[in-house]
Amino acid sequence: MVSTKHVRDRLGLLALALTFAFAPTEGRAQDAKPLDSFQRKALPMIERYCIDCHMEGDAKGDIALDQFADQAEALKDGKTWLRVLDALEAGVMPPPNKPRPTLAELESVTSWIESDYLAAQCGDKDKSAPVVIRRLNRQEYDNTIRDLLGLDLHLAAAFPADDISFGYDNVGSALNVSPVHVEKYLDAAEAALREAIKPPDVAGFPPIELIGLQTYPLPPDKPVEFAHKLKPGRYLANFSLVRVGVDESVAPPRLVIGFGKDRRTVEAARVQDETVVYRYWLKVAEGDGMVHVALAPGQSDSENVAKPKTVADNVSGDQRYGGDRGLHVDSMVVHGPLVVNDADLPESHRRILFRTPEFGDASRLDCGREVIARFADRAFRRPATTEEIDRLLKIFRLADDRGESFERSVQIALTTILASPRFLFLIEPDEAQASVDRPLSEFELASRLSYFLWSSMPDEALFKEARAGTLRANLRREVNRMLDDPKSSALVANFTGQWLQLRGLESSTPDPSLFPGFDAALRGAMRKETELYFAHVLRNDRSVLELLDSDYTFLNEPLARHYGIDGVEGEAFRKTPLTDRRRGGVLTQASVLTLTSNPNRTSPVKRGKWILQQILGTPPPPQPPNVPELADDKHAVDAASLRDRMEQHRADPQCASCHQQMDALGFAFENYDAVGRWRSADGAFPIDPSGELTGGRKFNGVGELKNILGSTSTKKFTQCLVKNMLTYGLGRGLEPADYCAVEEIRGRLAGDGYKIRGIVFGIVESRAFQYRGVAP
Repeated sequence: MVSTKHVRDRLGLLALALTFAFAPTEGRAQDAKPLDSFQRKALPMIERYCIDCHMEGDAKGDIALDQFADQAEALKDGKTWLRVLDALEAGVMPPPNKPRPTLAELESVTSWIESDYLAAQCGDKDKSAPVVIRRLNRQEYDNTIRDLLGLDLHLAAAFPADDISFGYDNVGSALNVSPVHVEKYLDAAEAALREAIKPPDVAGFPPIELIGLQTYPLPPDKPVEFAHKLKPGRYLANFSLVRVGVDESVAPPRLVIGFGKDRRTVEAARVQDETVVYRYWLKVAEGDGMVHVALAPGQSDSENVAKPKTVADNVSGDQRYGGDRGLHVDSMVVHGPLVVNDADLPESHRRILFRTPEFGDASRLDCGREVIARFADRAFRRPATTEEIDRLLKIFRLADDRGESFERSVQIALTTILASPRFLFLIEPDEAQASVDRPLSEFELASRLSYFLWSSMPDEALFKEARAGTLRANLRREVNRMLDDPKSSALVANFTGQWLQLRGLESSTPDPSLFPGFDAALRGAMRKETELYFAHVLRNDRSVLELLDSDYTFLNEPLARHYGIDGVEGEAFRKTPLTDRRRGGVLTQASVLTLTSNPNRTSPVKRGKWILQQILGTPPPPQPPNVPELADDKHAVDAASLRDRMEQHRADPQCASCHQQMDALGFAFENYDAVGRWRSADGAFPIDPSGELTGGRKFNGVGELKNILGSTSTKKFTQCLVKNMLTYGLGRGLEPADYCAVEEIRGRLAGDGYKIRGIVFGIVESRAFQYRGVAP
């Protein structure tokens, strides 16, 4: 640990050096090393106001500033200066009980960070960010199954909950895969394809015996054929072959079996002593009338054809065979005829099995390959390789050889696709070139785009652009199309649910004795208002500043009644004009006001913290340990207003610096109770919604606060929004180099009327979005 004396000695020497640097002597001026930008712009203020609390070894907030003596050392740091910038711009540092720098001193440091530091971090335009390797989260899994199969099954509800990192549940570093995930993925794959594909079923058909008590010896060099009178249709057959005198250790033979035009090569389903059972599906066409049974090619030389070394005593006791050792066609029972009407099959079945085989092995294999290849292309979100298709076709053939129906064989092969990492993960690295960055392929870009805007797989239009190699050229057109599509509601719900923390509304539990009108329907209406509001801004490319304040919102009758707004009837939501400043923007919507309250009262601290963190991007430090709770008993409530009680509570100097900002912001919303209703008094005490922010910015009520946020805090708000949406779009936490993209997007946003789609365009056109990245 570095001692305080050592640090002060070092700083004293540095100060002495600075003094000599500015000495007017001619010789000294010639020999002195010029001060660099850090030493001129940042170091003087740091020494004067910051160093006492931020020395290495005992640094408050783990920010040690005495370790930087010049520009070269300061620029090597990864993230310290970004934290310093946030603290200075939020006004929380230096704390209120310490000497404060002048505005000029603050601007000197912040300008050094924004120009010199960030410029150095972004100077290498080819610098690569970490690769994004992540699995689908639960919402993405359900949406992808929906768009792949055409079925909304919600299977991911059985998966373990997704962890959250950097505020979002689509960040790859938090989306681990456990053994439970693997088990659940396989269960879900099987369940999904059970619903999507309906194999033929003849459970209701009586058995038809085609042989009776007769048996037919099966010679090695020609087939057994006999007549049948089956009607056209599909049949499930169970066929028994008895091996007389063939040792049990010999593998049963493969056979070619047919009822006419349709013939298939099958393997044994099971072996019972000397009886080999085969199970298979076959078609009977009009005019078919002969059963055909033969050894498959290459089987005539197998050990199933009786030879002295493989012949054993006949122990079956069945006198029908006598001493006739070898293979015997013993029994053939069929169920059918099944006639399938395509119109009776689900749309998912017809979409996947777009082609069905005619007759014979070759037709089934050709159809199987086409069906599997097309499904794999969509499930893997890129063209499947020949090797991948061949492996999947082997699985299909294993099922087909055992006599499964074509539908069931496909179903088994596709189940392996849905359990494959190529389906469950996004943007897998090139193992041979994991350390080399490269632009995303058009298919990878299509996936990154669709999971950003839709939380789902690309649609056919995106795949078409990717196949043609034109997606990058038409990127903005595709983004506009996707944002106009109803599937962009996933972006609205998932992004706002996490950026604005609307998901927390589900766990809000207002005290029913104090708020009897709050129920599940009202909770749902609160969230829907905010989602519809954000969707309106997004789909109409409105200014992001309307998220802070506007003269409209979206209401139905129950929520309008909750707000005390007349003229809204019915359960349907509609855009509603506002005539006063009590509402307008997300800050005064009941969803936010409720989730930032306690069950029995409002919480200016929670509301202020929410604004600092979610709107301004300057979260306060964690609460110090052993801070007593605010008194909430009846005596305390009757004795003083909430504001007065909190003034007393925050008298502790270690709490004052953070609470000065949080409480001022939170008190502006005291006219709204714990479920977002307007009020003029808190019990017996009138509401005082006034406050003062850093820089002497005073307000009286939420309307004036929204004016301040929409004018003097525009940069912080838009920067916060861009950071959050970039984090969500990339699926990873931001690196220092990403802040150049943030500032570039924010700058263009300000120059284009703050239209929200400018953020989306900036993200999808950034290098961070368009390049794969490098594996750590």
